[in-house]
Amino acid sequence: MAETWTIQLRSPLAGDLVGQQLVVAAIGTAFEASYGWRLLTDAGDVVQDGFFQAGSMGTLEAFAQSVPMTHTHVGPATFELFGDDPSGEHAPGADLVSARVVLVPGARGYRPHQVVRGDTLSALAREHGSQVAWIVAANGIPNPDLIRVGQVLRIPV
Repeated sequence: MAETWTIQLRSPLAGDLVGQQLVVAAIGTAFEASYGWRLLTDAGDVVQDGFFQAGSMGTLEAFAQSVPMTHTHVGPATFELFGDDPSGEHAPGADLVSARVVLVPGARGYRPHQVVRGDTLSALAREHGSQVAWIVAANGIPNPDLIRVGQVLRIPV
């Protein structure tokens, strides 16, 4: 009977901001409980990657790992998590799961802010101890000079 390889990703989820720490949480099983992960730019470049051990061999189990971020890339990226099989029976990357995330190196989290008349991204960045580039990336703003009254922004801090 063939083994079932499965990973159900819980964090990060699509649209999450990844700042100083990457929290990887999932339910899964992998050979010797070895998991690999990577962050890829839209051009396919690896921004950061690594491996960790979680759970136990052959047991479907919940796990969470916190990984310090050392990259400097700001903007959209794809997070990939996969079970690794050092035996060679299954190719590395068995049960690859992914999520589109936004990389904001240095951020601890974010504050929601509803835009009011007179707000500018540079003023919001100063007020919250953030950076304009972080706010633009966190919200997918195509033109930083055009924010709308009533728009709710994530202000990375």
